[in-house]
Formats: sequence, C-alpha cells, structure tokens
Amino acid sequence: MAKRLIEKRHITPEQATKILNKRGIEVNEKQAKIILDFLYILAKLTVNQYFRKD
Repeated sequence: MAKRLIEKRHITPEQATKILNKRGIEVNEKQAKIILDFLYILAKLTVNQYFRKD
C-alpha cells in the first residue's frame, strides 16, 4: 500500500504472522502487513457503506 492509513491498529504484523503460520498459512511479516492493510481498508469500507445515508 502506497499510503497507509493513520489509525490505531490492534493486531501487529508479527501477531498476524504467528496466527496465520499456526493455521498453516506461511507468510512473512511484509506479507502480513499487506494483508492487514487490506483487511482494515475492507472493514472501514464495509462500516462506512453500512452507515451511509442515502
């Protein structure tokens, strides 16, 4: 991600790496960071869309 959103994050790339590796998904910290960025953006879009006033 070229531009990283500045916000509080509760799961670090290190934690995500451990969780994914424990479940058989081999990723490094760089890949985990990309996955987390995507998931945070997806979650934010979902919440914004749900509460959007039309």
